[in-house]
Amino acid sequence: MGFERNYPIKIPTNQLMTLQFSTSSGLNPWFITGFSDAEGSFIISIYKSDTSKLKWRVTAYFSIHIHIKDIAILESVKNSFGVGNVRKNSNTTALFRVDNVKELQIIIDHFDKYPLIGAKLSDYILFKQCFELIKAKQHLTKKGLEKIVSLKYNINKGLTKELVKAFPSAQPVDRPDYTCNGIKNPFWLAGFASGDSSFYVSIENAKNSKQDKTNKTRVRLGFGTNLHIRDKQLLVAIANYLTILPLHIYEGKSQQSAVLQIRSYSQIVSKVIPFFNEYPIIGVKSLDFADFKKVAELVKDKEHLTKSGFKKILNIVEGMNLRRENS
Repeated sequence: MGFERNYPIKIPTNQLMTLQFSTSSGLNPWFITGFSDAEGSFIISIYKSDTSKLKWRVTAYFSIHIHIKDIAILESVKNSFGVGNVRKNSNTTALFRVDNVKELQIIIDHFDKYPLIGAKLSDYILFKQCFELIKAKQHLTKKGLEKIVSLKYNINKGLTKELVKAFPSAQPVDRPDYTCNGIKNPFWLAGFASGDSSFYVSIENAKNSKQDKTNKTRVRLGFGTNLHIRDKQLLVAIANYLTILPLHIYEGKSQQSAVLQIRSYSQIVSKVIPFFNEYPIIGVKSLDFADFKKVAELVKDKEHLTKSGFKKILNIVEGMNLRRENS
């Protein structure tokens, strides 16, 4: 029931209108950085072109690719930057993209002033170096193009086999070392959580539970984030910022992911919920947070120990995250 990032069920327009933001107003810049740390991408695209003198073209762009239901967030990001385009990318996804060189300068200026704090910062540093070469039109020269290829080696997924074969003399530029220096602004965490965290309620087996003896189950609330292992430092920073102790961060089964889970009811109601009440989640996930709080109140009033209260919680949980219904 946790770490859901996509919502396959359509949310009606009247429900989206209740979300805690307006597409006509700008977002807090730190919120944008946090959301970008979660969902943004810095891309250098190098592709064949018969009309180009070097037979290759280079495009730099910044994008945010999310589920179609949260397209309003992308409109807010676009309005905040004053540049870029938002479009439906498929039946289920939407895309915000900035690829014009003059407009990309606004993106660069933003992230220089409100820096990324996750491992994506390393991608950004290399991306910015490529951008400066493109802005100076160095990508139109053989030497400049090879520099960009060398930088692209360690951006995102790196080079395709075709590019490695086409540029055998290009030497990879080392990926910048990454150290998480902590969260600088609470709106960063609100933005990041809006993109890459989950509020969930689990109904677990509890043979010796003092709760509903018939169902032999217990209700647990959780807030969590699942990231690539390289961002384990970031999870520690999130827990520290919320003053969560002891830490519950562990590696996934593949050892390629790191997971932060906050499942202590006392810390949920004293730290997690108050924080996101003050610095709101936006988008469809705000509906999950609202349901999450309803369950927390039912547990606080010990209604989860009654059959009627337990049934209320089940009904709420069945409409959260991936189970959210079209109603």
